[in-house]
Amino acid sequence: MEQITLSNGVRILLESIPFFKTASFGIWVLNGSRHERPEEGGASHFLEHMMFKGTASRSALDIAIQSDLFGGQLNAYTSKEYTCYYAHTLSDHAPTAFEMLCDMLTGPRMDKEDVELERGVILDEIAMYEDSAEDVAADLLYDGVWAGHSLGRPILGTADTVSSFTAQDLRRYLDGHYTPDRILVSVCGSFDRETMLDICNRYLGTLVPRKGRHVEDIPAFTTSIRLKEKDFEQSAILLGFPGLPLEDENRIALSIFSNIAGGNASSRLFQRLREELGLVYSVSSYCICHKGAGLMAVGLTVTPDLEEKALEETMKVLKGLRQSVTQEELTRAKEQLKAGLVMGMEGISSRAGSAARSCLLENRIYTEDMLIQRVDAVTLDELMQKAQQSLCFDRMAVAAAGRLKSQAFYQSLRT
Repeated sequence: MEQITLSNGVRILLESIPFFKTASFGIWVLNGSRHERPEEGGASHFLEHMMFKGTASRSALDIAIQSDLFGGQLNAYTSKEYTCYYAHTLSDHAPTAFEMLCDMLTGPRMDKEDVELERGVILDEIAMYEDSAEDVAADLLYDGVWAGHSLGRPILGTADTVSSFTAQDLRRYLDGHYTPDRILVSVCGSFDRETMLDICNRYLGTLVPRKGRHVEDIPAFTTSIRLKEKDFEQSAILLGFPGLPLEDENRIALSIFSNIAGGNASSRLFQRLREELGLVYSVSSYCICHKGAGLMAVGLTVTPDLEEKALEETMKVLKGLRQSVTQEELTRAKEQLKAGLVMGMEGISSRAGSAARSCLLENRIYTEDMLIQRVDAVTLDELMQKAQQSLCFDRMAVAAAGRLKSQAFYQSLRT
């Protein structure tokens, strides 16, 4: 993969696969909800929406019509740590689509009327999330584990913060966070290299380097209980444990352990709770890795009358796992993880995204061979050591949404 840095600091990744007939490309900005002050909650996501409302040379309708003419897809999303604007088109349309994407990013119109219109859309989006037990529980877990820190706040913001933004606020936020040194372009597939570079230079290369506001302090894991009583058909329960940050090489071992715990159909939790006892509709285990902070979570959705039994069995399985993972389970989890990693790299959109994220967040790019080697290197002893360090039941965080038990009940899970 070719790596180029423009004079103003914008980074470009190019991977040519000439036998393809499509190209996938995107612009990643190292800015997400983690970089917001409390009063700015949701500004990154709001800004993402505003990029599609038009520029000096294109209206929102122009963008929509041209996107359909390309015959591909044009979209964006905001995460805790970055925002991505991406497209996937036939190779013939790649230059026009990429130029439109660059125009949207560098010259958004940001009209007052558009801000008011999009505010309503985002408030509806927030309301939709509040109707999902799983989404509510996830936000509660983040809020509890990283209380008082921007990582703990929801990506969408709140109704209060979203209602307060003006066009001037969003323009100020754009100027302070979309600085050239935090912008990265990734292109993969069949494309004309010189044409794509020319577009990058004309739009992104003219951005003036400037000092932005990019504080990323490291939050400590907080033991907590966060509950929200709501009349959902099923309750969503999340148990949170200290994880490993993105930069910790041992996070692969913890991810493998998480898969053994509840990450697939053969996992201990799925087999016990779903297949043997029929206590839950779904159960899962996963690791979340941010720069400087990490979390391992176990989640289940359950009807209220089965919740107590389901959580009792969950704790039994987790406590048993601290000492009893077998070599057979490790081998099976490794093979599944490797297959997922490699298959995920076989699409050009996935390749462009994987390279962009790792370069943006870790300043390195992983090849398939590097990923496989990292997985193969994990030993059973290393896995068990990381699992025992993470599964500290006296530090366990609990988040739940639905028709719930008392706080004392969830507190008792730690014993």
